[in-house]
Amino acid sequence: MRLRTWRWLVGPETRFDLTSRVFHSICIFILAALGYNVPFNYIVGLHDIALLSAVSFLLFAIVYYLSRVAQKKAIAVLLFCITGNVLFIVNFFLNSGIDGPTDLFFILTMVVMIAVIPVKYYWILIAIHFTIVLSLHGIQYINADWVPYTYNSTEFRYSDITSAYVVVVSLILLCFYFIRYNYDLEKKSAEQKAAMMKLLNEEKNKLFSIISHDLRAPLTNVQNYLELLSEVDLSADEQQNIKAKLLDSTRNTLDMLNNVLSWSKSQMSGLKFSSTELYLHELLLPQLLLFTNIAQNKNIKIEISIDHELKIIGNGDMVQLIMRNLINNAIKFTAPGGRIIVSAQSQNNYALLLVKDSGAGKPIKLSNNIFYLNNESSKGTANEKGVGLGLVLCKEFTEVQNGNIWFECDSVSGTTFFVELPQYDGNVVAMHA
Repeated sequence: MRLRTWRWLVGPETRFDLTSRVFHSICIFILAALGYNVPFNYIVGLHDIALLSAVSFLLFAIVYYLSRVAQKKAIAVLLFCITGNVLFIVNFFLNSGIDGPTDLFFILTMVVMIAVIPVKYYWILIAIHFTIVLSLHGIQYINADWVPYTYNSTEFRYSDITSAYVVVVSLILLCFYFIRYNYDLEKKSAEQKAAMMKLLNEEKNKLFSIISHDLRAPLTNVQNYLELLSEVDLSADEQQNIKAKLLDSTRNTLDMLNNVLSWSKSQMSGLKFSSTELYLHELLLPQLLLFTNIAQNKNIKIEISIDHELKIIGNGDMVQLIMRNLINNAIKFTAPGGRIIVSAQSQNNYALLLVKDSGAGKPIKLSNNIFYLNNESSKGTANEKGVGLGLVLCKEFTEVQNGNIWFECDSVSGTTFFVELPQYDGNVVAMHA
C-alpha cells in the first residue's frame, strides 16, 4: 500500500519519464523538510525564518502541482530554480549569512537542479550558483552590517546548523538513492527489452527460413511431380504412385502454410476471437475422419473416444487447429503399423483431450522447448518435414483460451500430449489476447 501511494505521488512510469519522477520525489522530500523546518525554527526563536519556510512550503507545493498534476514540467523546473535561489538569498540575510546554514541549502539547490535539468544547461547553472554564493560572501565580508547575526545563543546556532546539515544530507542521499534505484529499474527494463528484441529477431529469422526453404522445397516437389506426369510416359501404377505423393506433398504444404499464416497473424495483430459453447465430438469428428484416411497411407490405426455430450467454452477454429497439429504430429512420428489414440473426457471442470501415439519403437526424450519457435523441427518416420510452428501455435492457442498443454514420453515408445480446456458452465464470454 505504501509503495503504491509513493508511486502515485511521484507519478506512474507510463506518464512521466525518469527525470520527472526524480523531480517529483525531490519536491516531496523538500516539502517534508520544510514542514519540519517551520515549527523547528519557530521553537528556536527564528520567527522570520519560520515564516520564510512557510512561504517556501507554499511555493514548492505550487511547483510540485505544476509538474505532477498540470504536467508542465519545464515551467515547474524554472520556477523551482528561481524560487530556490531567491528564497535562500533572502534566508542568507535573515539567518546570519555565512554563520548560518544557508550555504548548505545552496548546495542542496544545486544538486537538485543538476538532477533534473538537461545536461546542456549544467555549466550555466553552476556558473549562476557560484556567482550567487560568492557574491553573498563578498557582500557580507565588505558590509557585515547588512547581514545581522540572529542567534540568541550558541546552542541555537549549533542546533540550527546541525539540523540543516542532517536535512540537506538526507535529502541529497534520498535524491541519489531514488536516481540509482530508478536507474537500476530502467537498466533491468532495457535488458529485458533487449532480450525480447533478440527473441523476436530470432523468430523473424526462423520465419524467413521457413518461407525461403521449408515452404519452397515441397512446392519444388509438386512442380517435379507435375513435370513427370506431363512430360514422361508413365504406366498407370507409376502415375497413381506419383499422384499419391503429389497429394501428400500438397497436403503437407497446405498444413505448413496454414500454420505460418496463423502464427504470423497472431504476431502482427494479436489474438482476437470469440468463444462459444462447443460440442467436442461434433467439432472434431470431421477432422478425425480426414486424418483416419491419411493415417491409413502409413498403415496407422486411429482410435477415437470422445464423449458425445462433452462441451467446452472456446473458439472452434483454434481448437481444430490444436487437434489438427497434434494428430498430424502423431502420424508423423508413428511408425507404419502403429496406433494413435484420440480421446476426450471431463475432469475437474475441464475437458481433458489426449493424443497418444505408439511412436517409432524406441523411447524418445522431449524438452519443453518444443513449444517455442527456436526449437529445431524433426523429420518424421517417413521423412515428413515440418516447420516447427505447429506446437508453438498449440501452446499459444491453448493458453489464450485459459487452458493448459503438456506432454509425457513413454518409457518404451511413443508420446502423449494433453490439452486441458474449460468446460462449458452456462456462461459465454469474449476473450482476447
